Amino acid sequence: MDRQALQKQIIVEALAQGFTDCEVFYLGGESFEVLLVEGEISNYENSSEAGVSFRGTYQGRTGYAFSEHLAEEMISYLISAAKENAMLMPEEEREELFDGEAYPEFHGYHPELERVCVEKRIQLAKRMEAAALNGAESIASLDYCVLGLAKREVAIANSLGLDISYTKNFASGYVSAIAKGGDEAKKGSAFWKGTDWEDFDPEETGRKAARRGAELLGASTVDSGNYAAILDGKAMTSLLSSFCGIFFAENVQKGFSLMKDKLGVTVAAPCLTLRDDALLDGGYSSVPFDSEGVAGKNKGIIENGILKTLLYNRKSAKKDGVASTGNGFKAGLTAPVKTACTNFYVQKGGFSFQELMSRMGKGLYITDFMGLHSGTNAISGDFSLSAEGFLIENGTVIRPVEQFTISGNFYTLMQEILGVGDDLYFASSGKGSPSVWIKNVAVAGK
Repeated sequence: MDRQALQKQIIVEALAQGFTDCEVFYLGGESFEVLLVEGEISNYENSSEAGVSFRGTYQGRTGYAFSEHLAEEMISYLISAAKENAMLMPEEEREELFDGEAYPEFHGYHPELERVCVEKRIQLAKRMEAAALNGAESIASLDYCVLGLAKREVAIANSLGLDISYTKNFASGYVSAIAKGGDEAKKGSAFWKGTDWEDFDPEETGRKAARRGAELLGASTVDSGNYAAILDGKAMTSLLSSFCGIFFAENVQKGFSLMKDKLGVTVAAPCLTLRDDALLDGGYSSVPFDSEGVAGKNKGIIENGILKTLLYNRKSAKKDGVASTGNGFKAGLTAPVKTACTNFYVQKGGFSFQELMSRMGKGLYITDFMGLHSGTNAISGDFSLSAEGFLIENGTVIRPVEQFTISGNFYTLMQEILGVGDDLYFASSGKGSPSVWIKNVAVAGK
């Protein structure tokens, strides 16, 4: 059944059966993925899925129901299930629907991505694999080599007149290479994601993974002590991902963040600007509106060290008496709306990576953290993480290092950033950062 016709019919029948307002949230997607092992296709996937989530007010209470069966006969089930669920909810938990606002132009769908035939996509994956295997003498095998294409459609219609939708798609490539030297083995990986196959260089992606693995061979630990450090984009992004929740208004309101009463206060070094841009051109997480229908916005969370805003959904915004920032999202059809980031990143600075190295002179260059789930406290900001990277002296890489632990506090770390690079990196999550130079980190080594 046509998606728009289905949404309209659900709304009409729900109102006729006693709902005073209602909304139908549609989520659809298509994905293609090919996984290679030793030049042969190990796994091939070409799939699609779609479903609707219904919510509405019945006898003063909000009820939910969902279905992945998009046919006319499921409408009665959807409405009756929502009625039953509504009667289990307290009246004070009633949710208010949004009637819409002005929305930005959004160009997230790129049909030319899908015009590249499957055979060519497989050839691109094979080229990436071959480049990784030949990217360094020490490369023994590949841990992973995958190329994919994904498409996502979101549409929201409600009884207040809201009727909005968007479609977006992107391609991605990921390769992980294993370098060996004697009994030692190290992994190096590289990732690409974009909206134009012409921007994808499979050879360079493969070689980058190989180089990263080979460079870490021969690593050893370092002496315990305090070090200056440069965190590369990937490492800093992993920290941002672990601590992004401290900027969510709902966490501040619950006491799960130390950002309470910090608006307008200096919370970071003057060189740090942290943004959440829903409308970032080409951004992995760009959207014209959130799951509540609030228009997407570009906003500086921290600007030159000063906290300018928290991230709000409609519920947390109402509690603080402000407007939603367009950060209310559902993780899936059955999930409730929670605060989430869009393109959440440290704005690039004016230093090249080599300039950061030269200015630091001596210290550590951190390329990866391990144990992020168990080694971070998202409330206090404390972290204690295994790390690897390189020892730096006189602005030059001396040797690879591993088996040491970095400990500190994320709130303090933000205040001790001495410089920000221009090498902005984004992870597939839409979070990103350039390299950052940190004044001091505590290291437990030998």
